Amino acid sequence: MKCASVALILFLLPAACGEITCSQNRHRAIRYMNQGVKKFADGLHEPALRDLQAAVREDDNYFLAHYNLAKVFQELKRWDDAQRHLNRVVALVPENARYHYELGLCYQSLDRLDLAQKEYEKALSVNPKLYVAHFRLGTIYMQTDKPKEADASFRRAIEINPRFTKAFVKLGLLYINYDYPEPGMQVLQAAVAINEDNPEAHNMLGVTYQVTRNYDKAIASFRKALELKGDLYDAMYNLGMTYAAADKRKEAEEMLNRFVKAATGKTGIDADFIRAAQDKITELMGMDTAGGGGGGGAGGAGGGQEGLPVRKTQ
Repeated sequence: MKCASVALILFLLPAACGEITCSQNRHRAIRYMNQGVKKFADGLHEPALRDLQAAVREDDNYFLAHYNLAKVFQELKRWDDAQRHLNRVVALVPENARYHYELGLCYQSLDRLDLAQKEYEKALSVNPKLYVAHFRLGTIYMQTDKPKEADASFRRAIEINPRFTKAFVKLGLLYINYDYPEPGMQVLQAAVAINEDNPEAHNMLGVTYQVTRNYDKAIASFRKALELKGDLYDAMYNLGMTYAAADKRKEAEEMLNRFVKAATGKTGIDADFIRAAQDKITELMGMDTAGGGGGGGAGGAGGGQEGLPVRKTQ
């Protein structure tokens, strides 16, 4: 799995420190580190990496140099490199919850879920109110088919930070995945009330309306999601399929064609959804050629097919 990109937080320190408290190696490490941070900020990634790697060679015990180097590797999605340096960081500074959390993110991005879970749990042992660690634990429980534990983790994240929309969205998705659309709808209605500018929340709310056959509300939610984020492929696909279910064939063909054109060749898009969209377009065109009649879109006026595929934001 791929987790969300980690916000880059790099630290600069004064170029020198007191002779009594700082070795010459530490002086040089600070200088290399600061150079690397500035170069990365300027978009010079490879020169930045060289300077930061020089910093840790100068002083392997300088946790901040390891941390900055790890953050750059995270931004470049070089997760294995990032975890090596974050392991060094937590060895040097074991009582920092954030460092354990970020090491967990690396492991989760590498699909090493057992190690990721251990790091999130270590983070929470240091700071039980680190809500993002509760949230990430919930995502691991979802992946490992532990819905009760996932529910508890997402709820704990929300309890600590009631405005953390991501936890609401994941909790809603959890309910939908386990066929509890009504509670999912309530959770996602709360999410859009908290943050009406969150496209993923509107998309997932649309899914709950879609699976309960409230097509008008589903269409409105998917359209809102696309208004906020025009390249949200999930919402394109879901809107097209919902138009089909509501027997709005012209709109369905237009949106599904837009989805296929936009999504084809894009990384992270499941090819099964592109094929499903293409199949639905072919079906709708055949119905138009035949002059309409019974059997409409999926779940539409003609009784349609059951089990309409829905793309859910992960």
